[in-house]
Amino acid sequence: CGPCVMMSKILSDMSPQLKEKVQMVKIDTDKYPRIASQYRIEGLPTLVLFSEDGKVLDRMEGVVQGPQLVERVNYFLAGLESQQAEST
Repeated sequence: CGPCVMMSKILSDMSPQLKEKVQMVKIDTDKYPRIASQYRIEGLPTLVLFSEDGKVLDRMEGVVQGPQLVERVNYFLAGLESQQAEST
């Protein structure tokens, strides 16, 4: 889909800023409909941010511009870091 191609380019462009923080995985929903159903992916593109233990932290549907993507990822990562600091 056109928006998926746009989002793929944005993810590639933002990869250097995020590569040390997150692992990016693209799923073909036509090939893996069970995964798409499990995470309620109804519109494309959909980005799902998971914690290390597999909890869904955030969902972004549609094209998300690079700066907003980095900001949202950093926001959730900062929250996880503060939770980890509080629990130690």
